[in-house]
Amino acid sequence: MLLAAPASPEVPAGVPDGGLAIEMTQQHVVIHVPNVTVSRATVVMRTRREVAPPPPPMSFREKKADDCLKMERVVGFSVSRPDSVDLMLSDGSRRRAMLGKNCPALGFYSGFYVRPNPDGKMCAGRDSIRSRSGRSCGIAEFKALVPTR
Repeated sequence: MLLAAPASPEVPAGVPDGGLAIEMTQQHVVIHVPNVTVSRATVVMRTRREVAPPPPPMSFREKKADDCLKMERVVGFSVSRPDSVDLMLSDGSRRRAMLGKNCPALGFYSGFYVRPNPDGKMCAGRDSIRSRSGRSCGIAEFKALVPTR
């Protein structure tokens, strides 16, 4: 908004000598923005630099672990064997939840649920995991997964 002052040195009544009187008017401004079509494109560039091959998959060996695991430590999971679910923990370590007999882990690829307990832990022999389709499997034991060298 622009402010305009009169060009003449006239001072309106009630304004001290030498004062400046400002007359303000309200204006309505409309800004028109034309429609613009934006297209998306993917640019693929070939480089001469060779890409390093992916590292070999890590292998783990199982070790004895505690019977209970705090649920707040679990940050992810994977299904790498038909009889267990591997849990990734917040400190970077892994635990394998061995499932009960006649309970294939294949149903847990899309996720699973654990009913919370007042102690905030998931324990072998006590708790079970449920697939998203509704199947339930008891946890027989936990194993610590240690990378092999």
